[in-house]
Amino acid sequence: MEQTSRADIEPYEIKGELPDRFPRGWFCIGADYEFTSTPRKLDYFGTSIVAYRGADSGKVHILDAYCPHMGANLASEGSLIVGDSVVCPFHAWHWGGDGYCKHIPYAKKIPVKARIKSWQVMEENQLVFLWFDPDGGGSIPEQAIPRDEEVFEEHWTPWVIRRTIVKSNSREVIDNMADKAHFIQVHGSSEINHFTNISEGHKYTQLMKGWGQSGVVDSEATYHGPSYMLHRMTITPDEEPDVRSLSLVMNVPTSLNSFEFLAGFKYLIPPGMQGNIVAQIEYCNEMIDQNVQGVFADLAIWKDKVTIDNPVLCDGDGPVHQLRRWYNQFLVAVNEVPEALKERKVYENHDVIKAGPLF
Repeated sequence: MEQTSRADIEPYEIKGELPDRFPRGWFCIGADYEFTSTPRKLDYFGTSIVAYRGADSGKVHILDAYCPHMGANLASEGSLIVGDSVVCPFHAWHWGGDGYCKHIPYAKKIPVKARIKSWQVMEENQLVFLWFDPDGGGSIPEQAIPRDEEVFEEHWTPWVIRRTIVKSNSREVIDNMADKAHFIQVHGSSEINHFTNISEGHKYTQLMKGWGQSGVVDSEATYHGPSYMLHRMTITPDEEPDVRSLSLVMNVPTSLNSFEFLAGFKYLIPPGMQGNIVAQIEYCNEMIDQNVQGVFADLAIWKDKVTIDNPVLCDGDGPVHQLRRWYNQFLVAVNEVPEALKERKVYENHDVIKAGPLF
């Protein structure tokens, strides 16, 4: 049988299309202490929303930000919180956390149609989440964000959240879970000798072991839905104590071709900083700034890359197609999610890859 010469191969045609809808699930929008009685404007899912903590209940409420009276943004300068209501800066209409208008200072009767969308909110793991479903469905009980007891242990700093807007589809973040080789090139790992992906229902886990610049690395990262990933990492340097960290990799779409990338970090509190929250946050920020090849190293790639639905993969790559099939469950209606995705699937690739000369 005649073998095709590489010289006869036509240049490969990259094909890629953006999804025509946003993914469904719980989306983390920040640390719990970031949401106060000052209205906060957030531009997500192609619209504007307002988030605030009610003065009476102490709970976080999220509403569509545009007032249906005359169109003002409820998070604009001059808005304020009274009880559990946000007060419009334009005409002082009071909007409760349930979305209903509670008071109009110059009206005898509140119009029947005076209601705006109230978003489902969950507070867990010292974080705030909102639920989004492009079909308008409520949250799915079995997909609730699970409490992680380690997050609440006293030896950790508070979460420190960093944010940036990325002009790309949010799926680009998820691809990292299966992308074994990029840890060498982008994140500075010197060797990866154990790499496993596990999918089961709405959860996807990456287990990785290898060598980093500071020592042996043991990493476990799990996505709960399309947005929230909790990452545990232990670095064991030579003849020094282990360095442990908890981190978050998260995304919230702002449009079909852009998303807010959120990364969260907790570090072990150094001796002498117990009880000093300000010092702990400063320390956490210093640790983040020192880690130049951490999660933000991907930004240089994301900002210039193209959507590619038909990647040319080699035998050393991870289960990219399997990961994308898992992610696609959040881009279809609930009744269209394949039953097979509920089954536990394990993909292992333990071929050792090492950093070395590029040429």
